[in-house]
Amino acid sequence: MSSAFTIESLEMVISGINAGIWDWDFDTDEQIWSDRFFELLEYQPNEVLPGYENFTKILVHPDDKETVSNAVKAQLEQNIPYNVQVRLLTKYRGYRYFECRGNAKFANGKPVRMVGSITDIHEHYSLREKLSVVFEHSTDAHLLIDDRGILDCNQAAVQMLRCQDKRELLTIHPAKFSPEFQPDGRRSADKSLEMDYIARETGYNRFEWVHRRLDGEEFPVEVTLNPVHIDNKKVLLVVWHDISHRKNAEELIRRNEAMLAESQQLTHSGSWEADLVTGQNYWSDEAFRIFGLEPNSTGPNTELFSQMIHPDDMHLYISHIKDAVSNLNPASFDLRIVLPDGKIKFIHAIGKPFVDQTGRVAKLYGAIMDIDAQKKNEQELIKAKEDAEMAGVAKSQFLSTMSHEIRTPMNAVIGFTHLLLQQDPKPEQMEYLNILKFSAENLLVLINDILDFSKIEAGKIEFEEVDFNILSLLENIRSGNTQKADEKGIPLKLNIDKELDLTVVGDPVRLGQILTNLVSNAVKFTEAGEVTVSASVANRGKESVTVDFEVADTGIGIPAEKINNIFDSFTQATSDTTRKYGGSGLGLTITKRLLELLKSTIQVRSEQDKGSVFFFSLPFKLSETQLANKTSGSTADIQSLKGMKVLIVEDNAVNIFLMKNFMKQWEIDFDVAENGLIAYETVQQNDYDLILMDLQMPVMDGYEATAKIRYLPDPKYATLPIIALTASAMLDIKDLAFQIGMNDYISKPFTPNDLFAKIAAYRKK
Repeated sequence: MSSAFTIESLEMVISGINAGIWDWDFDTDEQIWSDRFFELLEYQPNEVLPGYENFTKILVHPDDKETVSNAVKAQLEQNIPYNVQVRLLTKYRGYRYFECRGNAKFANGKPVRMVGSITDIHEHYSLREKLSVVFEHSTDAHLLIDDRGILDCNQAAVQMLRCQDKRELLTIHPAKFSPEFQPDGRRSADKSLEMDYIARETGYNRFEWVHRRLDGEEFPVEVTLNPVHIDNKKVLLVVWHDISHRKNAEELIRRNEAMLAESQQLTHSGSWEADLVTGQNYWSDEAFRIFGLEPNSTGPNTELFSQMIHPDDMHLYISHIKDAVSNLNPASFDLRIVLPDGKIKFIHAIGKPFVDQTGRVAKLYGAIMDIDAQKKNEQELIKAKEDAEMAGVAKSQFLSTMSHEIRTPMNAVIGFTHLLLQQDPKPEQMEYLNILKFSAENLLVLINDILDFSKIEAGKIEFEEVDFNILSLLENIRSGNTQKADEKGIPLKLNIDKELDLTVVGDPVRLGQILTNLVSNAVKFTEAGEVTVSASVANRGKESVTVDFEVADTGIGIPAEKINNIFDSFTQATSDTTRKYGGSGLGLTITKRLLELLKSTIQVRSEQDKGSVFFFSLPFKLSETQLANKTSGSTADIQSLKGMKVLIVEDNAVNIFLMKNFMKQWEIDFDVAENGLIAYETVQQNDYDLILMDLQMPVMDGYEATAKIRYLPDPKYATLPIIALTASAMLDIKDLAFQIGMNDYISKPFTPNDLFAKIAAYRKK
């Protein structure tokens, strides 16, 4: 019995399968599309005319037209069923995937009719496409594995395992890609069975694993196992995520943390973090140890921490924290803490605020350093420095006092020796007086060497800038050393460039000291032969001249191994030199230091038993005023200063007696005041041309007396010449004297010529 479907039942079936039906009559080339055909494409029946040409031209995606054409051709020519998946243009949602099917009816071998359907498969196709993209294009390795081995894999797996291609990988059993043992010591074969069992029982498993590439290199991965069904068969979807970079980063972090902990322990420094929102503190282990606490996972609470801050430093701590929170300023300060055992320790704290997205300070973090030993060392150094400074002050005071105590009687010895030499002594007395003068002057050289050395060591040396004639200075130095040379029968020669009869600007006293040291040494250490002082122009410009100085002798010379030592303090060439020739051993040291301060260098050539040559160069500015070459006069060239009235302010009776004799010789009218207070009263009662003011006196010293005189209301006291007299040479006497208001300065002991020149310079014309 045959049966036939009704039209109504066919329409219900078509509606149920959600397909659009089309019918193509090849005799008329007409097509009929069902209502559902139009509905699936979102068009009204009148918007697209049914037909093959319109279908391919309007609805089929340009890239899929050839697919449709080839499938229709295969159906009509080879009777292959028409079945394609293509994109068709919908009215509102653009191109979507549809499955197009059709079958042709043939008569006498020719197609006469073709009927088919279209079905919307977009969602299914899109999902399949996405899964394919994930599987094929993921950077993680994806594999499908069953009991027999690997069923399928993506390209990432091929690359990760370094196989030639997918086909090679699928022929290898998964066990080959694992080492024999995992990091925990278990066999890979045993552990993998356990991991698979967990995945099948729970539906999911994730764990870390060490795999091995085909070339043998091992690498860590994170494995995810998911049981899935493929063709009604349960298999495992395996995903390998290479975590080499993460493991390396973790190892780097671990290593850095270990290094940080080790470095903090070695440097006694710790790190900390304070969460201002939660109130929780976090400390490193070394921070705990610095505070004498056992390390913990978190830091002590704020209350306990505050109790450990020394009470006297709490205000300092609070002020820095407030400044950091309020003004966002980093903090860096020293702090005392009280350890649990009651001991006090110094730490250095560094803190910095952390601001969240709202602009609020949410955290403070920083570091602390144990500086207890450093602080104690600093305190010891400070004490040592204070002790050294006190010792230095004591030394300076001692030398100043000794300078005054020695120079004061020396002033009398030298001064009275000059006076006696002017009194026509008997021949035998003249010899004694000359010996006395020579001995006193030698003693003065030793005193000056020690005091000059002390001033150089203390950085108290200053250089004058005055006009002087170089030729005149050299002749004076020769004259000053001629007597000693004559006594030894040694010629003292000058070999001077004629161009040096010129006036330059510099410090003739210090240059004279340098040359005198060298010449006196040359004479002292020469028993036979000669001493020659040479000077020549090395270079001359429009405003300056450089002079080469040289002192040569034919004396005992210096051993080669001792040349570098002769400039050391209190040092002479050989051990018996001091016993045989005397001296302080400071002359060359002072010479070297003075030349260094003048930006020059002393050099020496010497050969034992044949002599020595000391030489150096100095630049000078040329003076606009040319002074004549004139040697200094002797005490026999005394001139009269009649008409001058001088006030002598001096407390030493011997010096007063000496000064009185000088004043009488120079026909100067004078008065004497025994201290500064008397001088202050006397100067207001008389009209003086000049005051000779001693500095160290009882009742009122010279400084205070000078200051009071300068403040007297009469304008004449502001310009009254006051010359300072002192036997001290250690402290900044000269600078202080000028600051107080004195006009000039002369140091005891002085020669009559020196004193006369100072007084004469202020004589009213």
